[in-house]
Amino acid sequence: MGYASEHNIKAICFDIDGTFYPKWKMDWRLLKASIFHLPFALKYNSMRKRVRREDGYGELEPMSYDEISKRSALYVFGDDSPESAARYRRMEKKIFHDQWERSYLNLKSAPGVKKTLEKAKKEGFRMAALSDFPIGVKLKAMGIEDKFELILSSEDIGHFKPAMTPFRALQNGLGLKPEEILYVGDSYTKDILGANSAGMHSCLIFAKKKSEYEKADIIAADWEEFFSKVF
Repeated sequence: MGYASEHNIKAICFDIDGTFYPKWKMDWRLLKASIFHLPFALKYNSMRKRVRREDGYGELEPMSYDEISKRSALYVFGDDSPESAARYRRMEKKIFHDQWERSYLNLKSAPGVKKTLEKAKKEGFRMAALSDFPIGVKLKAMGIEDKFELILSSEDIGHFKPAMTPFRALQNGLGLKPEEILYVGDSYTKDILGANSAGMHSCLIFAKKKSEYEKADIIAADWEEFFSKVF
């Protein structure tokens, strides 16, 4: 009997970037998108770090599209006027989102991902995905989009992981208790500590030493080990 059965898990939810495919592939795409727009890219990265730092692990109200745009523009340009917010959205779309869409069309999942998702589906587990970055074509390109009943981006909520808000949106979307959900990700601080703060079970993928990540409920070096421990 695996961890999921032992703990009455009803849904398994996943991070995407660095979890379903190697993180270096995302970093490489970010670098290529940023190279010709370095000033904006640096401020964009700084903005995301500031939002995480300010929000911490708090359970905050989701933000509207306008609120997100204004906050982002304030941290990037120092001005939250409607004009700056619109400028921010234009630049973000042009520099990052549009380029990502094209670059992710040939994305391949890590070994064992499809086998794991098919097993989870067969066993009756509900599945969802929650990422801090826009989902775009990633899941479709990897051929796994149809496995999820719920797909969310923290960016659309206005608060990034490890804030509790994205995890609550995931929980509410599934209509389950937090203790009925296992969240899987590759970041200890964002995915594991964030899921734990929301009362969910957690699994750190692509890690080896339990002693270094003591608050993770499950440690798996790869998807094969995840498969053997969870099911």
